[in-house]
Amino acid sequence: MKVLAINGSPRKKHNTGLLLEWALAGAASKGATTELIHLKDYRYTGCLSCFACKKIGGSSYGRCAVKDELTPILEKAHEAEALVIGSPIYLSTESAFARAFLERLGFQYILYSKIKGPLSPKKKGVALVYAMNISEDLLEPSGTGAVIKVTKSLMERLFAPCEVLLSCDTLQFDDYSAYDTDMWDSAAKRRRREEVFPLELEKAFAIGQRLAG
Repeated sequence: MKVLAINGSPRKKHNTGLLLEWALAGAASKGATTELIHLKDYRYTGCLSCFACKKIGGSSYGRCAVKDELTPILEKAHEAEALVIGSPIYLSTESAFARAFLERLGFQYILYSKIKGPLSPKKKGVALVYAMNISEDLLEPSGTGAVIKVTKSLMERLFAPCEVLLSCDTLQFDDYSAYDTDMWDSAAKRRRREEVFPLELEKAFAIGQRLAG
């Protein structure tokens, strides 16, 4: 079984990246073959609204026609039996890296049809992993909760029931005193990093095990 993780964070080894690594470790513990792709390493665009993926009889029907460095990654996502997509939350939504990927991944499969369903591979295991600076109580007031629900709904429309892991109130800096961050309690941030984040890593590991199982 192949489990593919997509990291939409520009920081490979920070919160989102670590959660994805643990998810893949969980999948590997069940015998899965795993791969982690960092989107920041590639040059690509979001959807160009060419609609070639919906043109009846067209050579790109059901698949993204844009050819750039994301093209082989979309192919890997198409072929993988399980998919874990991770992103930090910036300004209440996914990173630009992740949004562009999600546009290209999802729109290629969706048809403007009342009769035909999406052209995506069904029953693909899928999970979403989010890391964010805000606390849980700000998810709904900030609009972040609504954004996550929309993306979850898209994944379930395209593939299968989707698990979501939220890592909130994350540690952003090693030295908070070096930045204008007086609104944050840096000591509390560090305590949460030491006490809560390890539990979230374990949840990511368990998600990977379930996807591979």
